[in-house]
Amino acid sequence: MVTAWLARVGVFATLFSLFSLFSLVLAAENVTDLGKPISVPASQFWDGKDGPWSTFRVEVGSPAQQFRLLPASSQSSTWLFIPEGCSSGDENCSKNHGTLYMRNESSTWDEYGGYELNTVIEARLGLNGDGLYGYDTLTLGWTGDGLPSLEHQLLAGVFTDDFYLGSLALNPRPTNFTNYNDPIPSLMQSLRNASSPIPSTSWSYTAGAFNLAPKVFGSLVLGGYDASRFEPNQVTFPFGADISLDLQVAIQSVTTNASDKPLLSTGIISYIDTLVAEIWLPTAACRAFEDAFGLVWDDDVHLYLINDSLHDSLLAKNPVISFKVGPEISGDSVTIDMPYWNWYQTATSAYAGNASGLYFPLKRAANDSQYVLGRTFLQSAYVSADYERNIFNVSQASYPSSSTSEDIVAILPILGETPSGGNGNNNSSSKSGLGTGAIAGIAVGGAVVLAIIAAAIIFLRRRKRQTKNEEESHELEDTDIHNTLPHEVEGDGRKYEVADGEGMRHEVDGDAHHKVELSAVGEHQKPVEAGGEIRTIHEMPGDDMKYVEMEGEGHVTKKPVLGDETPVRRGTDASHVERYIEDDQAPLSPTLNTNQHFR
Repeated sequence: MVTAWLARVGVFATLFSLFSLFSLVLAAENVTDLGKPISVPASQFWDGKDGPWSTFRVEVGSPAQQFRLLPASSQSSTWLFIPEGCSSGDENCSKNHGTLYMRNESSTWDEYGGYELNTVIEARLGLNGDGLYGYDTLTLGWTGDGLPSLEHQLLAGVFTDDFYLGSLALNPRPTNFTNYNDPIPSLMQSLRNASSPIPSTSWSYTAGAFNLAPKVFGSLVLGGYDASRFEPNQVTFPFGADISLDLQVAIQSVTTNASDKPLLSTGIISYIDTLVAEIWLPTAACRAFEDAFGLVWDDDVHLYLINDSLHDSLLAKNPVISFKVGPEISGDSVTIDMPYWNWYQTATSAYAGNASGLYFPLKRAANDSQYVLGRTFLQSAYVSADYERNIFNVSQASYPSSSTSEDIVAILPILGETPSGGNGNNNSSSKSGLGTGAIAGIAVGGAVVLAIIAAAIIFLRRRKRQTKNEEESHELEDTDIHNTLPHEVEGDGRKYEVADGEGMRHEVDGDAHHKVELSAVGEHQKPVEAGGEIRTIHEMPGDDMKYVEMEGEGHVTKKPVLGDETPVRRGTDASHVERYIEDDQAPLSPTLNTNQHFR
């Protein structure tokens, strides 16, 4: 009776375990099918008027035009320079700006209209401009890179003096031009919703190292990070409360081995921005830099220019400046060490006028709204931003040799989160997701439980069958009063569960190197979540929320596209575009459409 009951329980337990194991295996398969991160190739050029910066390659239009762009952490639309920004006869204009966008030569260009650029952080530093917005096909990488191509992506043709290079949009939130009822999906959201998606709306970036020998190009990964490009730590930063100021950090202190005095002794709140070149600090901190390194502020060009003798002296000393940053003014922190090679950049005449030459990329902030950590900081810092969990991480950057392969790791979505289907909305739950290794481990555990239950059932059924056989197989039943035990029937019909004495084999080897979102403790792993309450980002927040790209109705300045005035022109400079390899293609020749311009 008991044996029969145990057998029935065992059968139900087996079925339940099989169902659970099957579900876990499916879950593991779904995780591996969530997509693959994209490492956007560096252009292998060093571009810019405020220093030589590692740019990244994309193609736009039909037929495809090739561009060299900087990443734009604050933008939801990709920027490309258009010919209206070039002076007549400037043969180097296209080359200097990472190639001009010839929209009239693209059969897939769909013009939307002229609007002010969305420059929330940059406008605080006096950087503004207008853009001619429209749609076109955008491909990551150049022909032969084998990266995704997306149709009908929002672009802005720019022609302002304040920005010198185009930029690739990294912010996943949608653009809204006149109201909140017709959001335009961002590039990142489009990649997340693609048939071959990136695993999450996350990105990672470090600016590279021009002044190292050999040079190290920048790294940009969409949907993951490159574990070979940073030193892991356990500090997680929550996004800022203002969605236009996501990458908010507290600079707890700034020190240098060249002086006993701190360069910044009182903590401040700052923002990381990839569209800004310099580091902006309080005037008092800038004075401390002046005393420590012999810097002199030039009031005409508003730069710390470096002459040859000062440069030679600082090269010999090779001071290291250390930024201690954390989520709050006090508490957890990570220290980013910045050697002197981070601190000398080349200012072209387009940036510094007649005073072109080396400069120290430090700026005096007029107030606390101007505290910014730009690309200078990101030469020695690696940033990973996770918009699924509303967190990011800052780490000390590494500079692997050219022979070192990338170690691309996916930042997985929250468990149960799915792409939004193209409308820009993202209704993720607040529960943490499981990585492939974690799910595989659970599946192995389920297999072990299943094996134990199956073995118990087989044992019980064998005992029952053996008892029955014994009762039915007396050779001469009741003829020997001294031997009343049943005798077994001989033969080869018995089945053995365990073959050749080695034992049953049930388990599949687990994953000893679990790769999770911004991962757990271990080598090449970064923290997943900030402690405390997890805040969920929705692509379309409530009416009281502020949108990133274009403000709502009543806050947008529409720019006329057509008119009879003379097109806006500005001077450009060809004195500083560093080429690391030869370009086999000649730059596109600018063609100016004098019927399309702005006031």
